[in-house]
Amino acid sequence: MKKFVNYVVISSMIVLTSCGGSGSKETTSKNNENPILVNEEAAEKVWKDFTVRGVGNTMSEMKFDIGNITVEEGSWVRITLVNEGIDNAMQHNIVFVNYGTRKEIASQAISAGSSMQYVPNNEDVIAASDLAMPGETVVLEFEAPLKGNYEYLCTYPGHGEIMRGYFFVK
Repeated sequence: MKKFVNYVVISSMIVLTSCGGSGSKETTSKNNENPILVNEEAAEKVWKDFTVRGVGNTMSEMKFDIGNITVEEGSWVRITLVNEGIDNAMQHNIVFVNYGTRKEIASQAISAGSSMQYVPNNEDVIAASDLAMPGETVVLEFEAPLKGNYEYLCTYPGHGEIMRGYFFVK
């Protein structure tokens, strides 16, 4: 009997090791007797896709072409940021933040500098894209936070007062 138990333990370890273990968790069946491996990555993600354009080529013209984005809690958000500017000063990103922190984040972005792509290390930042140079497109993917109201902005210096919008999670 002891050899059989050792064989089962060793066989189980080999199977788990060969499966990689990443993205899997152990759960039990209804009768709580037999462990079952569940691949969490296999669950379908519900994606909400948005294309946001950074338009205008002067400080007075620049803006995001979408002022409000609404998603469901728990959905996955994919933002395609298209920078339609042509002047080098028209570098843009899109940064999602907790409501009421936009001005603070914009101010801290200056200190964060180009090495951090003007995104400060702040717990109020929910998600941030890379900088899109004029004519470039970048994609940002993240899981929607809890239900509530949030904001988004471009944190390139001087852009946050004009290039901003609201992010609603229902």
